[in-house]
Amino acid sequence: MSEKQIIFYDKKTCGTCKKAKIYLDEGQYDYKVIDINKTPPPRDLLEKYVDESDIKRFLNSRSKIYREKEFSKQLPKKTEAIDLMLEHPDLIKRPVIIQGETVLFGFEANDVDDLKR
Repeated sequence: MSEKQIIFYDKKTCGTCKKAKIYLDEGQYDYKVIDINKTPPPRDLLEKYVDESDIKRFLNSRSKIYREKEFSKQLPKKTEAIDLMLEHPDLIKRPVIIQGETVLFGFEANDVDDLKR
């Protein structure tokens, strides 16, 4: 894998993932797709990048587990959130886009534009 190559954690039915892939394709970015449900991001990556002070930014509020746990009322602590993310990858905000030390949760074109081509 080159330093410029992007790792793209994807869910085939995720509309935001589809938009992000179109954007990456149009921008001629080099990326490798990984199915987030089969192979979620590793724990050490989540530990490093999930911010305890802004847990909500890393969670998919549309996921079943988010609703079941009523995280809209009370967000989990970082350790619980990461445990649940690994057990239920649908809880992870998608896509997860990684290039070197840059890790993006969700898709914003401006953030992707900051990646190296």
